[in-house]
Amino acid sequence: RAHFVPPTRGALLRELYTRDGAGTLVASDIYEGIRPATHRDLARILELIEPLEDDGTLLRRPRDHLHRDIDAGCYYVLARDDRAIACAMLKRLAPRQAELGCLVVDANYRRQSKADALLSYLERVAIANDVTDLFALSTQTMLWFLERGFAEADFLDLPDSRRANYDLARNPKIYRKHLQSHRHVDGEDAFWTAA
Repeated sequence: RAHFVPPTRGALLRELYTRDGAGTLVASDIYEGIRPATHRDLARILELIEPLEDDGTLLRRPRDHLHRDIDAGCYYVLARDDRAIACAMLKRLAPRQAELGCLVVDANYRRQSKADALLSYLERVAIANDVTDLFALSTQTMLWFLERGFAEADFLDLPDSRRANYDLARNPKIYRKHLQSHRHVDGEDAFWTAA
C-alpha cells in the first residue's frame, strides 16, 4: 500500500490510524468490496443490526438462524479494510424468486451510496442464479425501495414458503422487483451513481 497525504495538520495521523484516512490510498489488495459473509463477520453484523432490531425497524433474527443463513451463503457484507460497514441478506424463496432483507449500512457511511452498491451487487447475484423476482419487506423504508424500481406487491404474490413466515403483527409492506438482465442493472447503477 502507498499513501498520498495532503500537507495539512493531522492528515498523516488520520491517514494511518483511521479507517477512512485523509488522503489517497493505492493498494494491490481490495480495500473496499462486497463479499459473502463469514462467521468472522457475525459480531460486526450484530453490531449493525441490533440497534435496528431494538427500535423495531428490523425483525429480530434468532441467532441460530443467522448462523445458518451465513453458512448457507445468504448474507453479504460490504467491507472496508476487511471490516463490514454494511450487510444484507439474499435468500432464495422459490426457484425464480428471492428475498432481499436485513439491508443495513453503518451510520458513518450512510448517504454514500453503500446501500445502492449492495443492492446492485445482490441483484447481479440473483440474476446469475436465474432469479427473476426479488422481494423486499419493509415497515420503514418504503420510498427507498420504490425509487429503486420495486413496486408494491400483495401478500398473495409472495411464494408459499414466505407467506408461512409472514409476521402479521408487523404487517410490513411487500415490494417486488422484476429482474431483467445485467445490462439493466448497469443502467440503474449509472443513474444512482451519477450524482
